[in-house]
Amino acid sequence: MPIAGRGWLGVAGCGYNAGMPNDPPASNVVNNAGDDPPGDEATITAILEAYAQGGFDSSFGVTDDSEVECHDCSTISPASTVSMSSLRRLEGASDPDDMVAVVAITCPACGTRGTAVLGFGPMATLQDSEVLMGLRDDRSDATAPGNSAHGETTGDDTRRD
Repeated sequence: MPIAGRGWLGVAGCGYNAGMPNDPPASNVVNNAGDDPPGDEATITAILEAYAQGGFDSSFGVTDDSEVECHDCSTISPASTVSMSSLRRLEGASDPDDMVAVVAITCPACGTRGTAVLGFGPMATLQDSEVLMGLRDDRSDATAPGNSAHGETTGDDTRRD
């Protein structure tokens, strides 16, 4: 059963990929929206650069206590207070279990916008999983494309028939 109000997170205790829309296609890029599999071969570096061009140019980390650390102001915040404007999923080209989510987030203390790279699925750390589950999902805001990095259309396109 999906986590209440967080269907994109999947089933509690079963890995976050279980309930995310669109099961991963065979490519190395996975997206969490849209019905068409992405056609690009995006890398984490390219996704981070695209987010930086869109104003998410700082970085965040995850603490041992499953909280989010802003690398600009050094504030440590509970994930539930951190706004997530966009989430871009990727999986490893040679190892599908190597799954990450690049999230575009905003520090609640200083307003810095940046990214965090979080593991998800069976190989994710407990801390990354808890942060990903706890982030405030604001992907419907106009700050960033909800399901792709700036300049990408993958995941935010409407369905093409």
